[in-house]
Amino acid sequence: MKSIGEVIRSTRKKQNLTLKEVTQAASISLSFLSEIERDKANPSISVLKRIANALNVNFTDLFGEEKQSIVIRKHERKPLVHSEGSRITWYALSQGSANKMGAIWGVLEEGATSGEVGVGHSEGEEFLLVHSGRLEFLLGNDRYTLEEGDSIYYDARTPHSYKNIGKGETLLLAVSTPASF
Repeated sequence: MKSIGEVIRSTRKKQNLTLKEVTQAASISLSFLSEIERDKANPSISVLKRIANALNVNFTDLFGEEKQSIVIRKHERKPLVHSEGSRITWYALSQGSANKMGAIWGVLEEGATSGEVGVGHSEGEEFLLVHSGRLEFLLGNDRYTLEEGDSIYYDARTPHSYKNIGKGETLLLAVSTPASF
């Protein structure tokens, strides 16, 4: 299976897009996209979402999934993104690029953060459920503390970020529409 960087590069080249065109559409630096394409940088889910939107593909297309499966066993979950800097790992809960919703499982190490409140996504809605742990969620200018069993549903275009503020791991279920996680 190709790496995410290889898939991004080949998708960009198939569409005859330059690094500059994609970086402008995705609101990231040219050097960062170059590092991602060469598998030298590990982008966040938010950055991958913006790249997928810039390439006009579903987020799951970046992972080179060939088939769609309606059942995903726990031991079959594929790690989508692991960011050493943020200490967050996201796992696919569905397969195939034809899905209208994107469901992922997040494991946030103690103190893990998605970073500062940045840009929102270009479209869609998102739902997040805290399975265990505690999460501080920033949505625009509002701050929420979410605990086990709490959820939040929001417009993905609103700038947002989150941080594990509990002891130990925080586990999350996140769903977006369209399937752009």
